[in-house]
Amino acid sequence: MTARSRRRLLPPAAAFLCFAAAVSVFAAGDREDCASADNPNQIASCTGAIAEDAASVADRADAYIRRGVLYYAKNDYDAAISDYSEAIKLDPISVEAYKNRGNAYYNRKDYDRAIADYNEVIRLDPNHALPSHAPAYLDRGLSYFNKKDYDRAIGDYSEAIRLVVDRELQLAPDLAQSLQGLIDPNLVVAYNRRGNAYRGKGDNDRAIADYNEAIRLNPKSGMAFHNRGVAYLEKGDNDRAIADYSEAIRIDPEDASAFNGRGVAYRAKGDLDRASTDYSEAIRLDPKSGKAFVGRGDIFNAKGDFERAIADYNEAIRLNPKSPVAYFARGRSYLFAGSAENALADFNQASAHAPENAYLALWVDIVSRRNNLPGRLPQTSSQIDLTVWPVPVIRMFMDQMTPAAVLAAADDPDATRKKGQVCEANFYSGELSLTKGLKDEATRLFRLAASDCPHSFNEWNAANAELKALGVVP
Repeated sequence: MTARSRRRLLPPAAAFLCFAAAVSVFAAGDREDCASADNPNQIASCTGAIAEDAASVADRADAYIRRGVLYYAKNDYDAAISDYSEAIKLDPISVEAYKNRGNAYYNRKDYDRAIADYNEVIRLDPNHALPSHAPAYLDRGLSYFNKKDYDRAIGDYSEAIRLVVDRELQLAPDLAQSLQGLIDPNLVVAYNRRGNAYRGKGDNDRAIADYNEAIRLNPKSGMAFHNRGVAYLEKGDNDRAIADYSEAIRIDPEDASAFNGRGVAYRAKGDLDRASTDYSEAIRLDPKSGKAFVGRGDIFNAKGDFERAIADYNEAIRLNPKSPVAYFARGRSYLFAGSAENALADFNQASAHAPENAYLALWVDIVSRRNNLPGRLPQTSSQIDLTVWPVPVIRMFMDQMTPAAVLAAADDPDATRKKGQVCEANFYSGELSLTKGLKDEATRLFRLAASDCPHSFNEWNAANAELKALGVVP
């Protein structure tokens, strides 16, 4: 393995000109300027170095990699990929070229090609000699995670953990002693990411165990506290979630996502004022956070202030015109403000951007009926996964199941999941009753939903709004 293969290995999430301290293999002229981080015209210099007749194959490959790094830093991933590919043609065993190209493919969301390149990094370093090896498993795991292949992601993160631990065990005693107390940051990253993969599978207990380990290794890891807060929130343990988000904020007071997460937890507790304050702080820190605008809009919506809610949703849509979440949220505000026609337009937009989302399909069906239009579930259900919840609710709206059967299907050995599914069974049964003109039954079911639904659920807010529309005090 050449020394060149040990340099300029960029992380997929961010790119910096990390080759600045590398020893240049270039002799003079454009080749020397290409290697200089102080040169404001590095790209042009690298282009010149590539074209030099006197350049060796190794020099030319290195120049392609350096120029690729510069394009990557400018977010020009196509140009970076092109340069890394040229480098690979010249040097087919260049670990850095494969690693960097994989990162560029990752940022283009071309996860299959990224995985193929990370495979090559691992294949080219069979003895785990390079420091790039554990990160290759971390990066490939992240690609699998984004493909929702959580089991393979967990496998890669576990291998990264093993590699780091094994490397530390193989250190000479005197070196191990000198490094005592220092933690390989890859180990903290691996536990954090494996926790995320377990959470993706719905195994929040294992996720929390991994976040605990990440925090033990690095008590100043705001990301680990943030992630553990998410897991506690999903388990319905709002107080612990708030505590973890608060610690993440203490570690990094500029972390907008932690304020946003804590806002979600406060909303789940029913503390709308604190939730609104946190969402506003998240917006101040990150004015481009569509998620925070939607969150604050939800608070206004819950308070019946539909005008301000719609204003926040409008901003979220302006920031991301393809956001199904923002269109769905605005549609709910229009619906409960009495504009079923505008609501249907927004629900249609939301469903068009996420046709696989069963809940959006349900709301399109519900509001279509309110606009005296036929339900559309028979057409839209073909794009929905009909093997998982809320498929019983879908079948109920298609007259294939009774409300009683849906309620029975909501049972689950996981208490948190059962509570959410029972909430949804009652709420959507109430919506179906309302479409059939059965107002007393709808009122009964909406009361159950308003009483028992987690406050973080859209159905809780919607149940309260439906009761108000029916002239009933929630």
